[in-house]
Order: sequence, then structure tokens, then C-alpha cells
Amino acid sequence: MPVKPSGMQTSRGIREESSGAGRAGHGGVPWARPRVGVWPMATATAIASNTPEIERPRVNNLGRDYNPRMVTISRRRFGSMLAAGVPLAGLTRAIRAASPKLLLGVTSSSFRDFPRVEGQDNLDAVIRALQTISATHIELAFANVEPAPPSVAPFMGGSNAYPRRVVLTPEQIAATNADARKTLRTWRLQAGAGYFEEARRKVAAGGLTVHGCSIPWDGSFTDEEIDATFRQARWLGVETISSPLSMTTAERLVPFAERHRVAVAIHNQADGNPRGDIDMPQLARALAMSPMFRVRLDIGNLTASNGDAVAELRKYRSRLSYVIVRDRLRNGGASQPFGEGDTPIREVLAVLADSEPPVPALVEYDYVGLRTPVDEVKASLAYLRDARQPER
Repeated sequence: MPVKPSGMQTSRGIREESSGAGRAGHGGVPWARPRVGVWPMATATAIASNTPEIERPRVNNLGRDYNPRMVTISRRRFGSMLAAGVPLAGLTRAIRAASPKLLLGVTSSSFRDFPRVEGQDNLDAVIRALQTISATHIELAFANVEPAPPSVAPFMGGSNAYPRRVVLTPEQIAATNADARKTLRTWRLQAGAGYFEEARRKVAAGGLTVHGCSIPWDGSFTDEEIDATFRQARWLGVETISSPLSMTTAERLVPFAERHRVAVAIHNQADGNPRGDIDMPQLARALAMSPMFRVRLDIGNLTASNGDAVAELRKYRSRLSYVIVRDRLRNGGASQPFGEGDTPIREVLAVLADSEPPVPALVEYDYVGLRTPVDEVKASLAYLRDARQPER
């Protein structure tokens, strides 16, 4: 039987694979074995950590740098804009909007629908995808460096003569997920510094700047496991970990964040979300728990909650780690291809252009796309590149 890819790993269970190309975040064709064994450590090729900066590879010469080195405005254009009556303050904002100080990037969870092989990470595949689209600023999901769990999706079983579609029962799925969760916890507790330092070297060799890591902390994490994730972030050279959090879990994280000196970026959820995770009405109270708490501001969730993304961005700018860009509809609506939702992306980028120090704006692809995840993310980045240019 051929090797089966695995579903997306989360600490809450196993995410089913998507059947359609580019359908991020939507379940699809399932299959899996009900039991799992202990995952092996991945062995990677050593790359010198202190190598000089290298040029990012271009795939088929189609790559595009979404953070260009310099923006120039000719004297003629500058003079014509002044002659046209453009106020100097507005002209300054326009120049800043096209400035390389505005950092554009991607969350690696945008590639959550990549096929996975049980027991293996997919960091190399994610790095190749990021190089293809010339994205250099990222948030790295821990799931990309952790071994993948078994899938719980239906699969083709039987024999060549009599194939049959095998669908796991709810009880089998629950047992598989429970086993996988225990195995992942064991792996996290046993994984050593060398594994994560090698991942760090791979990321650096790929020309990537990691602004933070993401992990879905919840009540299933033991204190030992939480402590391990903070150690692993430090081994990766990362100073920020982001997660959706309940108020209870946020309280548990305070001593770990302060002891390890690693910031926790709270990912704001839609107001009144069914899990009860921190939303905008709770955010100020959560941030008051520790100076190590920051914000992973999701302007898509803000828009779906009928909030004012620009006002909230200004309010929490001093506590921002980065901004997550999704284009959601108001009134709890779903994510859309960029430019088709209600999120004020252009206005948010204009505020970020004035931020000092710079605050990255990171694409998170999770809408129903018709193309591959790589192509959808590339299109989203192109939209941000165009949106940051002053309107003519």
C-alpha cells in the first residue's frame, strides 16, 4: 500500500486533509491507521550556522521580492505632485506607503494543506514554497518542525481485486487522536536542542526572517510540555510565540514567558467565539497579566466581529508583534480572496507604514481557493504589494 500523507497536526487533534487544490482549512478526503507508534527524530544535513548572507533562489525566475530595497521618486514626479496641490503631509504618507519599511510576509500555516508523511516534519517543503514566492518575513508554525501524526481521513483498503473505501468510526478517530496527542507530548519532552538548532540553520540558509512561532496552546498541555515549547522557541532563535488563548491558559503561561523571556502574542479571535478564546473585549485584561504578553492582531477576525481594524491597530500598536492579514466579511463572514472581503487592508497598511519600529504584515491563507496554496499565497502577497502603493 502506498505511503499515506498525514493530516494537519494540532494539539487539539488531527485535522483532516483537503481534497481540493488550495482549499485551506476545509476538510476533505479522509483515511488513516487507528494506532500510532513513537515517532523517530528527523535527521537533517548540517549547514554551517555562521555562513554569509546568500541570495535567495528564484524558481523558474518567477520569484518576486515583496520587500524591495529602495523606493525612488524622481524629481519630476515629486515636483508634479506638489504642483498638483498634494499636501506635503499627504505626500510624505504616500512615500511611506511605498517604503520598504513596510514588511510583508507569510504565516507558514498558510501551507497547512501540504501533504504530510506520518512521523516526519515538512520544513523543507515549506521553505521551498516560501522561496518560490520570494517571501522572506514569516511566522513559523511549530507543526512544520514537528513530526506529522497519522491521518484520520477515509482511505482505500481491501485488495487490488476488491478495493473498498475504509472510513474510521468516531470512536476510532477519537482513539487515534488521543494516541497521537500523547505521542506528540512525548516527542516534545524528548526533543533536544540539536534538532531545533538544525531547523534554525535551514531557515537561515533559506534567507528567511522568523518573527515568531505559532502553536495552539490549550488545556491539554501539561506544565512540562509548555516549558518544552518555550525552550524550543529559544533553540529556534525566536523571541515570540503566538497562540489563541483562553483567559485560564493565558494565566498559566505568565511564569513561563517571564522565566524564558519569550513573548506570548495573543491571537485575537472573533468576538463570542464558541471556544471562549480571548477576543477584543477581553484583550486589554489579558495583556495586563504580564509585560511579556503582546498581540498577534488578526484584522480578519476584527472585521468579522464588526470591529474597527484601524482603530484597534492604533490602540495596540505598542504591543503588536505582527499583524495577520485575512480578508473576512463582516457579521461573522468567512475569509475571501484578498480584495473581495470587508477588511480595510489598504488603510491598515498605511498605518503600518508609519510604525516605528516596523510591524510586519503577514498573509494567512485560509479561504477556499481554486489554485494551489502556493499560488493563492503568491496572489495575496501581490495584492498587498499593490495595496501599499499610493492610490492614483
